[in-house]
Amino acid sequence: MTRQHRTYAVILLGAILWCSAIVLAPLLGGSSGIGAGLYAFFEPICHQMDDRSFHLAGHPLGVCMRCSAIYFSFLAGVVLYPAVRRIGQPKIPGRTWLVLAAAPMLLDVVADVVGMHTSTPVTRLVSGSMFGFLIAFTILPAALEAATYGPRHFLFFPSARKES
Repeated sequence: MTRQHRTYAVILLGAILWCSAIVLAPLLGGSSGIGAGLYAFFEPICHQMDDRSFHLAGHPLGVCMRCSAIYFSFLAGVVLYPAVRRIGQPKIPGRTWLVLAAAPMLLDVVADVVGMHTSTPVTRLVSGSMFGFLIAFTILPAALEAATYGPRHFLFFPSARKES
């Protein structure tokens, strides 16, 4: 197994564990024990508002709808990555893709905050899903390239194989 394949496997395993923890929080009981510990783990990264969360077994997931959409779509992107791209030849997308991935989510949040429209479960789910899925195609090639050339090369000598 190459270093790139090991890197891919570690990212895939990490995404699986992360998403599993989100689902296990309500299944393990949210008020005490491991379930409470999982909610506490996710608290610094998500507001965990009950009315903006999916529920399982009568308890909200470990993170809100938008965060759930981001993380589970990221996992889907990681799973599908080898079907779309070659792990052995990573190509880092241009910055434009990052902007395109984040724009719907940012527009939904900003428009809600300024009162232009009310963010709904559908807009949270769709915008978070788009971001999570597309960001997988940025993070994975960057990690795979860093695994190939080392992090110093990646940081100081951007890839000649970068997509536009």
